[in-house]
Amino acid sequence: MSIPYPDDDEGDPDLVRPGWEPDPERPGYERWWMGDGFLGAPHREPQPFSALSPDSARSMRPGPNRDARLARVGILATLLGFAGQVAAASGVVAPPGVDANGILLGALALAAGLAGLTVLFAARGLRRASALGGRAISSLALGVGIIFGLAPVLLLTAIGVGGGL
Repeated sequence: MSIPYPDDDEGDPDLVRPGWEPDPERPGYERWWMGDGFLGAPHREPQPFSALSPDSARSMRPGPNRDARLARVGILATLLGFAGQVAAASGVVAPPGVDANGILLGALALAAGLAGLTVLFAARGLRRASALGGRAISSLALGVGIIFGLAPVLLLTAIGVGGGL
């Protein structure tokens, strides 16, 4: 699990890259190693016979990467926004006295905004992933944000270009 820095002839070959390392204080747990000390809360070591390999399970953890943690929350927010726009489009949400078109436009705008924030935090999480972890969860959040966020943006653009509902 510990991979020395790939320095040619420079530096100390015993230095370890940032990543998940066994927690010396708690057997069976891992913490994020920054290269000179541990950071963040300990997590249980991945099970060797789970659906994901231990390395894949580790890469889904955001670690101390705040943007990756926010992107993980953004996945849920994006999916809820998408479900809200589907509910608004199908007429399930129809309070009396409120224009159905207004509800649909509001749901589309909300879904697009949530997806945009998810994409923003996922991109920032990916940029910081080499030092702080969270590459896989940030990549997943980026994909979810683009796929489920592109639909409401395109619909809002089509509505705007077409002159409204």
